[in-house]
Amino acid sequence: MTSRSVLGIAVALLVGIALGWALPPASSPTGDARPAVQAAADPIAALETILAMESPRERARALVDLLDRTHPSSGLLVREKLSELRAEPGMDEIVEILVAEWWADAAPQIAFVHPIDPLWPDRHPWVRTVVEAWTETDPIAAALAVQNMPAGPNKGRKSAARAVLDAWLALDTMPDPKALLGVIAQLEPMARGGALHHVAKTLIEHRGIDAALDVIRSMPDERTPGGSVQQELLARTGVALLDFDEGRAVAWAAEHAGTPAGPGIHKHIAYYWGVNVGRPALEWALDLPDSPSKPAIVKRAWISYSRKHRDDAADWLRSRPPHPEMKAAYRDFIRSLAETEPEPAVELAERAEDPDYRNDLLAAAAEGWMTVDPEAAQAWLAGSGLPPELTQRVRAAARKTRAPRPG
Repeated sequence: MTSRSVLGIAVALLVGIALGWALPPASSPTGDARPAVQAAADPIAALETILAMESPRERARALVDLLDRTHPSSGLLVREKLSELRAEPGMDEIVEILVAEWWADAAPQIAFVHPIDPLWPDRHPWVRTVVEAWTETDPIAAALAVQNMPAGPNKGRKSAARAVLDAWLALDTMPDPKALLGVIAQLEPMARGGALHHVAKTLIEHRGIDAALDVIRSMPDERTPGGSVQQELLARTGVALLDFDEGRAVAWAAEHAGTPAGPGIHKHIAYYWGVNVGRPALEWALDLPDSPSKPAIVKRAWISYSRKHRDDAADWLRSRPPHPEMKAAYRDFIRSLAETEPEPAVELAERAEDPDYRNDLLAAAAEGWMTVDPEAAQAWLAGSGLPPELTQRVRAAARKTRAPRPG
């Protein structure tokens, strides 16, 4: 134990004795004060004995009994001893959670700034337990404390963010959400997106769609170097709505059309709706009014639809004339189709209405055809009437395909 630690503990104990620690009596899960029990004579020595127990069940029982008989004014001493025994086999997650909860019930701020860091990354039962208890009594203070935590996989910021998020969402009345959004803003992009989707989905589950959307509309704009957290929340809300009412998701996108958040909402809905059901998402995207973001929205819907519902997506492409807003998709599809069915590929390309688009797709069909039957493809190409630049493109692609690979 360092001299600084000893001094800190001594000061804390002296203050605690002088003030009577001003701590409430320990409470049972029902809220009733526990009956008086005999205080532990030497809780620090008892800890070593408990952690040496082989059975996790007996170890947990003995620890609960010890904590029930130990005043939280000993929290710093208990924490210091547990830190010394951090590498012992008996020092498991159960021990951390039980001690953290015991201390956080009485003094969450002190427990928060004196954690026991885990030996494994991105899991921190101590911090998680303390933050959950603290958020129940002072959610804004808990969220602000999490924002100021140091980074690092063993420091518990990710576990703390998860804990404060879930505890906030469980409150009957949400406080000013700025502090919570500040916590979410610090997460890495993938984790931030997941957290915001969780916020939207949980609010809808607990409050219903209309009330949840009112809360989300009122959220302040918290900006990060990567963009606006509020706009990302609006986009994730559209995705969450798909699980409850697809029509409301579409209406949510329409409500924000023309706003800075609009393109993000449309792209998120297009992609995840495409994952869920496929065809309706693509047809919705294609029917949207023209806008600078529409090509990206259509692309998102097609990517998820074609990957998740591959056979149906292929049937959709073959069932209608090539759509002018899906040039890249049709070009790739027709080129691939021509490798096994060259004549249907050519017929599909010929259904494109725009002459330039049609020629581009016919060239794609010829490129695929060249890979399996170059003689037939060359004969077709000679009489196709394609512009010289497209004929040259087809022949260049054929030469590249036939070129031997180095090595």
